[in-house]
Amino acid sequence: MESPDNSPIYKIAAEISNADAKLLSEISECLIHTSDYFRKHLENYENRGMEEERDIDEIRWIGMVDSLIEHGYVCECDYKEELDEVLACIKVLKGVRNENLPLEPDWFDEEDEITDWCETIDQNWQPQDMCIAAIDIGSDSYVMFACRRDSFKTLCEYAGEAGYRIDLACNM
Repeated sequence: MESPDNSPIYKIAAEISNADAKLLSEISECLIHTSDYFRKHLENYENRGMEEERDIDEIRWIGMVDSLIEHGYVCECDYKEELDEVLACIKVLKGVRNENLPLEPDWFDEEDEITDWCETIDQNWQPQDMCIAAIDIGSDSYVMFACRRDSFKTLCEYAGEAGYRIDLACNM
């Protein structure tokens, strides 16, 4: 493999984590030594129903997602989660805390769905030039993160280069 920092997966992780060195070291390990990384994190992959026979790119994509979750940059919520669970998940994200982003329960209608709640977040974060984006992992869960609007398009392009998708969470 070429240098890991040329990989779109590495670039996505760097952008989302603001170049967190510890995280990027894990991503490099995943990209360079994918089989070893898979075995080392076998429980995570098994929890997602993945076996080593899976496509190497998918193992790397999910490895990136799980590392970002573990380090607090993204959170994963099932589509059936209640509003309070979704807000609790988003509130503790490093991007939300570092940017001091507001997240007020009275913005939301509990009867809405997660995509509606994410659209509400986008509207309320617009003055800070932030949005709630999501990484598509081909499941019915939402892998969400706080994202600067000016880096959103770049992240989408990197995901496309990797053969995957990043979009606004309200569009997932």
